Amino acid sequence: MAQITGGCLCKAVRYSMDLEPARTLVCHCMTCQRQTGSAFATLMAFPAGSVVVTGTLKTYTEPGGMTGDPVHRRFCPDCGTTVIFQREGAPMTLIMAGTLDDTSGIRPTVNLFCASAQPWVVMPQDTQNLPGYFT
Repeated sequence: MAQITGGCLCKAVRYSMDLEPARTLVCHCMTCQRQTGSAFATLMAFPAGSVVVTGTLKTYTEPGGMTGDPVHRRFCPDCGTTVIFQREGAPMTLIMAGTLDDTSGIRPTVNLFCASAQPWVVMPQDTQNLPGYFT
């Protein structure tokens, strides 16, 4: 299995993993829309502790959403690229999929918060499309 690598826009922050993602998902919640400045966030889940980061990340912490646990958005302090999304205590670390060096293998299997998706976003029929968070 090939190593997965990526990083921020200015390349001051880099990361790598030696395993395939446990899941790839798209989040359409209003917070992800605001944070990305787009219609959704595409995220790849890896076991916590499996992502090796070089460079310095700054953290913005917000109150938790559905779980009530704090959410940490980790980004490059130089270029502002959000790289990592973590819910405190979660078994997974989420990587912003657009920060991968090679994005050709991104295949989302789940769409979350479809109820708040932009009306022009078409949900694929071959993915699990949930109105909110996992139940």
